[in-house]
Amino acid sequence: MKQIKNNFIHALSYLYEPSEINEIFYECVSHITGNSRSQIIMALSDKASNEIATQCDAMLSRLRKGEPMQYVLGFEWFDGMKFTVDSNVLIPRPETVALVDEAEKILNAKFGMRNAELSKLRNTGNFRVLDIGTGSGAIAVSIKKRNPDLEVVAADISKGALEVASTNAKNNGTDVNFVCDDALSDSFLSGSKPFDIIVSNPPYICPSEKADMRANVLDFEPHLALFVPQDEPLLFYNKIAKFAVNNLNDDGALLFENNVAYVHDVAEMMGKTGFCGVEIIKDCFDRERFVIGRKR
Repeated sequence: MKQIKNNFIHALSYLYEPSEINEIFYECVSHITGNSRSQIIMALSDKASNEIATQCDAMLSRLRKGEPMQYVLGFEWFDGMKFTVDSNVLIPRPETVALVDEAEKILNAKFGMRNAELSKLRNTGNFRVLDIGTGSGAIAVSIKKRNPDLEVVAADISKGALEVASTNAKNNGTDVNFVCDDALSDSFLSGSKPFDIIVSNPPYICPSEKADMRANVLDFEPHLALFVPQDEPLLFYNKIAKFAVNNLNDDGALLFENNVAYVHDVAEMMGKTGFCGVEIIKDCFDRERFVIGRKR
């Protein structure tokens, strides 16, 4: 087992810091064996079975090409739940949980009640949440899991992403209405009833930022969910804000995750589009990342 660990260190040293390689090794072996980290540490001097060695070699051959560990394992954790991930979807990031937290705060402030009362609202069609660009479904499923009686709609242009998201909703015991539609289209969700919360983590990376991106993101995660034209960094924000101002109920909330380079531009745009009380919120790494506003 110690030799297998050394193989990981040798093969991945050009891609990751030593602490990251350590995490990857233990995550992979834990996935294969079902053992905890402490159990694996205790067994480092033991002889590895042929099955463990073969599976580790297979994982390492993918990892050394730069493929993210989450794709190799087939899952990532988000908001305490296990989400299936593959090359159709972005890997959920821990900072994005803040969008779920902020939606929860809005629910609590708006109603001051929990699921029994929210159930009545849902039955009358009076409270709806929309996640635009849902990808793996992490945001939509998490909001629904915390508030089972809300009506949650999640849209994405990618059929492959929606298949993954649907699997995640089912695996985590949630009922989310997934819709295949293009957020940039003028007919996006045409005829839909108004929403009370719209949340989105849309594409926001400009091509000029590629040089600063890690290869395991640039080469493996879906560009459709990452990039916007160089001359239109706010492409999705502008379109979604205009949709939201016409499709939110009075005092409804729009929540965005943003490129940190444009967070103040998004906030200014939302104010001009018809949102009040626009607020910038920091992520768990103390970076200005989220913008929230209310429909006037």
